[in-house]
Amino acid sequence: MALGPDGKVQILFVCTGNLCRSPMGEGLLKAKLDPAYQDRVRIISAGTHAAEGMLATLRGQYAAAKFGIDLSRHRSQPLTPWLISHSDLIIAMDEDHYEFINHMSSTAGPRTFLLKEFALQGHHPDLDLDVHDPISCDEEVYIEIYREIDQEIARVLPSIIKVIEIVG
Repeated sequence: MALGPDGKVQILFVCTGNLCRSPMGEGLLKAKLDPAYQDRVRIISAGTHAAEGMLATLRGQYAAAKFGIDLSRHRSQPLTPWLISHSDLIIAMDEDHYEFINHMSSTAGPRTFLLKEFALQGHHPDLDLDVHDPISCDEEVYIEIYREIDQEIARVLPSIIKVIEIVG
């Protein structure tokens, strides 16, 4: 049974401030997920050190808009134990977020993954599994990070659909 508060499968993206990477992941998954699954899923994002109600960065909004994703309605929220406990799949953008989530909740481990690690087969010791923070960088870096998240969401989408089908 889904953990979401209304019986929906809840997918949670996590970054630091919930201002660029996790909103991009949230927006991309909402755009890429087949409409047949939309009613069964809630896709949200939060930040390990987020303030409540902040807009996505202007550069993040610009990068997403360049590819047809509107982040203008996004408002940041802090990561809480409640969000963790009600999420069926938690996708962290880097190792610090992963550790923060697992420190905040002793039961999050089996549902928590790094975006670049999720659905990988085998061991990849030379692979950089972090999606690096573009905060304070120029628009080109934001576009680069957006493309990286887009590529990863496309790669993991079949596995996310399996989670939705199993849980929901």
